[in-house]
Amino acid sequence: MELKNIKLLTIALTVLLSSCGTPSITDTSNDTDSDTTSESSPDTTTDTSAGTSSDISSDTSDDTSSDSSSDGTTTEPDSLSIEAIRVLSLACESFADDDGVGTSTQLVEFTGKLLARLDAITTQRNYGNRYKLLFVDSTGYIYVKVDLNTYNKVENSIGNSYRIVGFPSIYVGEAEVVLHSYSSITAIDVDLSLLSEEVANIKAIHDYAASLRLNSKGVAFSKLVTFNAVCLGSADNSVVLFADAENAIYLHGNRYIGSQFTNGASYRLTVVITMFNFRPGVEFIERSSIANMEIELSAETITGNELYNYSYEVDENDYYPNYSSKFTKLFVHIGYANYYYKDGSKHIVLEDNYKTDVYSTYQGARTAKTIFLKNEDCVGLYGDYEYEQCPFSEFISEEPIQIMTVFMPYMWNTLDYWQGYYLSISRVNEK
Repeated sequence: MELKNIKLLTIALTVLLSSCGTPSITDTSNDTDSDTTSESSPDTTTDTSAGTSSDISSDTSDDTSSDSSSDGTTTEPDSLSIEAIRVLSLACESFADDDGVGTSTQLVEFTGKLLARLDAITTQRNYGNRYKLLFVDSTGYIYVKVDLNTYNKVENSIGNSYRIVGFPSIYVGEAEVVLHSYSSITAIDVDLSLLSEEVANIKAIHDYAASLRLNSKGVAFSKLVTFNAVCLGSADNSVVLFADAENAIYLHGNRYIGSQFTNGASYRLTVVITMFNFRPGVEFIERSSIANMEIELSAETITGNELYNYSYEVDENDYYPNYSSKFTKLFVHIGYANYYYKDGSKHIVLEDNYKTDVYSTYQGARTAKTIFLKNEDCVGLYGDYEYEQCPFSEFISEEPIQIMTVFMPYMWNTLDYWQGYYLSISRVNEK
């Protein structure tokens, strides 16, 4: 069954939609002792329009190579534009290894503006340093592979400009530079509207993400794009959900990204297309407010049993698995709400079939193929105040109350259950 025309005028979205702010958990590849999981790439970007400026020490280097030749003479880097370096980097495909990684011995330099920090999660096999910095100049964009020390140093320097020296490289299909050294320079101005590709809708982003080659953790970073969408709410400290008429997508940013958006408002977003743990999404670069978009959201029905047919096995998928398609649109779950216990408090799950008793553990809820809601008002329910704030409490009773919940799948947890971010709920028998 497909439910069409769930009409949410932007003026009413703030009433129907709720936000959440749960702590992020780092490196999901090691997250085996917690039954929640979130983004493992912390504090990646800020709104470049805000113009952060925290200079770091100049003439620092990444311990990746030396610029001296074998006879002791100094090798001067070739000063090139990012566009020219991208050509050299993409040419590394001809000798890349089986993991899609290849690095040139040619030393190059460019000057560019730092837009974002990203985390490829894994260093296993031949991937090298997991941390990436996104730079632009007037000719294009490129990623720079750096070590953790450099990654941390530039945390508060988004929007600053640098001289980058390094080696052209390719990383699972995307051009990058392996950092040798860098230094701060006078700020350069870059018009992102000349570099970013205009896309018609969110579907175009998902279609492109489906073509990206992934590393062993289901991660890829790609091109700059610009699109218009409506903010539906903050699914996590660093994750905001956006939608147009037919599709939805998660936007990732720093831990304060949710404060830059208003639920129900419309925005023009400049982002880079990403895949993260096999989930398609976008990384925030900048935004501007636009006139309210009047949209009619569509949603397809799905059961928990059906959703649990989609999962991924880490280190096995090189491209877009079927699992990834579950993050392209909103869904409707028709069933019941229930609790499960964790650390003395209750948490909300959606179940297909009514169960009289609550789940004493998350394992029991997982076995029943329930959808674990991650909204702030659905977790850690302990006192009267928490229960009063939770909109599902009134639907959990000794008699079954069937409800319809509009939600977006959030993530297949490392403890093998599905998390979801709900947007609205109603009784099934209510008009």
